[in-house]
Amino acid sequence: MNNNKILEKLNVLDFAFQPIVDIETSEIYAVEALLRNVDELGYHSIHHFFDEMYQHNLLYAVDLVLREKAIKKFVTLENYASMKLFYNLDNRLLEMKDYASGHTNAILNAYNLDKSAICFEISERHEVTRDCDGIMHLLEHYKREGFSLAIDDFGVGFSGFKLLYEFTPDVIKIDRFFLSGICKDPKKKIIVENIIQLAKRLGVQIIAEGVELQSELDVCIDIGCEYVQGYLIQRPSCQIEDIRTVYSLFTQVA
Repeated sequence: MNNNKILEKLNVLDFAFQPIVDIETSEIYAVEALLRNVDELGYHSIHHFFDEMYQHNLLYAVDLVLREKAIKKFVTLENYASMKLFYNLDNRLLEMKDYASGHTNAILNAYNLDKSAICFEISERHEVTRDCDGIMHLLEHYKREGFSLAIDDFGVGFSGFKLLYEFTPDVIKIDRFFLSGICKDPKKKIIVENIIQLAKRLGVQIIAEGVELQSELDVCIDIGCEYVQGYLIQRPSCQIEDIRTVYSLFTQVA
């Protein structure tokens, strides 16, 4: 499949939104956009899809299409103006020859959105140590442009604390690994509690990601986590009407 045909077929892709909820108020704070339907293009996983786009030097061109698709869907949400859109950013974008600044602002202007509505996520699961200078340049670029930045999957890789030191993000999302069974694992509770305290001292917001059980949420509340995301609150959904403005944090609604 040539590059033009790949770009033409992107219309089959969709985004599911998963809410991120303020623990104190139970109100929705943001939604994370999660890509769907890559299997309809013949890819067995999202990682496989992006790897192929990278190899075809299409990563940035495809990402711009997907950014607009996510933003276009985001503005159809009720009360979207009072929430953020979390969008996953591939660490290899900077390597693309067509990479340039200004495109995201143009998309936002087209949909009458302020850049404060967007938070770009960098995953610690991805290899960021191979070109740390390049990643830092990418982060610094988006920060200079006024976008919020989050480190996703915090704690599962070897670069998260280095990024936290060298480039203080706006948000860190604690990985599901540390939350699974945290109510019965004192070691996990100590680690997460200290990550939360460290982040707060640095002025960084905390999201507990992948919360599936009420017992996990109870511990997150007890140790001072600010926001929560996971199946306990709601599974990702492609249906706009599934996203609510207020959620019960004490009744499983997924």
